Amino acid sequence: MDWNIFAQQIAFGIVNGIGYALFAMGLTLIFGIMNVINFAHGEFYMLGAFTVFTIIRYLHVSYLPALLLTAIALFGIGMLSERITIRPVRVRHPLTQLLATLALSMILVNSADLIWNPEPKRIPNDLEEMFMALGPIFLTYQRVFIVILGVAIFISIQQFLKRTTMGKLMRAAAQNPDGAALIGINFHWVHNFTFGLGCALAGISGALLGSTTMIYPFIGQLLVIKAFVVVILGGMGSVVGAVVGGLALGTVEAIAAGYISIEYKDLFGYAMIILVLLVRPSGIFGKKRSS
Repeated sequence: MDWNIFAQQIAFGIVNGIGYALFAMGLTLIFGIMNVINFAHGEFYMLGAFTVFTIIRYLHVSYLPALLLTAIALFGIGMLSERITIRPVRVRHPLTQLLATLALSMILVNSADLIWNPEPKRIPNDLEEMFMALGPIFLTYQRVFIVILGVAIFISIQQFLKRTTMGKLMRAAAQNPDGAALIGINFHWVHNFTFGLGCALAGISGALLGSTTMIYPFIGQLLVIKAFVVVILGGMGSVVGAVVGGLALGTVEAIAAGYISIEYKDLFGYAMIILVLLVRPSGIFGKKRSS
């Protein structure tokens, strides 16, 4: 075995895994706090990619400020989407909520198709054109930036949930909804903020990973499947599980693509789900539900 090639594939896997984890962390926050399965999550990834593309191309803003503006924009779009599509069906059957997110997904992807057209595009980003060597590993500055920013965001989210007032309200709403309601927590505000935060994380992921590949309106549909793979692996509702699941999926995909076939790399992610569910149905960090 050529260990240099192996190290290179592992590095690619870690970069993709950080992106997957960032994306899935938004999905697992929404599920863990709101108990809503958001099938439109992939479209917020896509919107993040196209938002940063539009800001850079047409407003002539450099990549880093455009990334911040994208996060703010997706946070606002997420809050608006929750207010229009999720809140009106909050007290109805969970299937109704799921169908609402499916409808939102169709609206967003078809709107993007009309606005940006189906032709694949590349996000203008000088970081993806510059390389650095880390021993035998060669990575673009953009991929190194994904790892650094991803780790910083994970730490920030964990600290936000533990130390801030809003973070404590979100945890209370997730852990004991009835008790939280009794002490007067405004669930509408908490859920609205949570959905906005989850969509912002998806948008940041799209703006980061989208800079390493071509983007098109339907790009989020495959990614949302991978997000569900990640949250099932890590455990639904677990932020730490999303990070571990994302890194596991990214690494397995990279090794499979490098040593077996890039066409079948997705197959190994699904095989991981089956294996984990057989051994631990609640996921690696998921909590077992009492029967």
